[in-house]
Amino acid sequence: LMLSQAIAMPITIMILLTYSMSIAATSVAMEKEEKTLETLLTLPMDRFAILMGKLSGSILVAAVGAVAYMIGFNYYTGSFTVEGPGATLDLASLGLVPSVFGYLLLGISLFVALLSALALAVILSAFSEDVRSAQSLLSYIYPFVFIPSLALMYLDVNTLPLTLKILIYAIPYSHPITASKAVITGDYWTVVLGIIYVTAFTM
Repeated sequence: LMLSQAIAMPITIMILLTYSMSIAATSVAMEKEEKTLETLLTLPMDRFAILMGKLSGSILVAAVGAVAYMIGFNYYTGSFTVEGPGATLDLASLGLVPSVFGYLLLGISLFVALLSALALAVILSAFSEDVRSAQSLLSYIYPFVFIPSLALMYLDVNTLPLTLKILIYAIPYSHPITASKAVITGDYWTVVLGIIYVTAFTM
């Protein structure tokens, strides 16, 4: 049960991050390709306000994604009750289901990671001329989402050598995955420090 949970969470987070990054980059690149961004830039409006408008839309996507993930995560962990002949396995009775505070921290961790990914996608797509080149630029970011997700499916970050541990923690998109494991064991400091790091990286 724990192995299947350790595999399902990174895959879900990986899909959520890459899909939302693709949406954000495509929206900016499509405006550049259709020349509507040029019209927008001719208006008497601060360019920082335009960027904040784009990021506000990205924040909305991140918030909806984080809430949907948390509902799915709650349903997923609640479905782990296995009954057999004379035996019942309930993860809640074993203390392997996150507390309400753990769910809150996991949601915040996912939200800041999504926001970071979306901000990076919007900034990168500003350097592209069309949708295809925006997607091409994003392909340089995807390994930083895929590699930690695939590695952390089978590895416990606490058992890694210090250099690898620092490398994993330096990648901001690995923090929601480590958070999904940390909240189950009650290691809330790892999640809080990850939230602070990803927020600083995003700024």
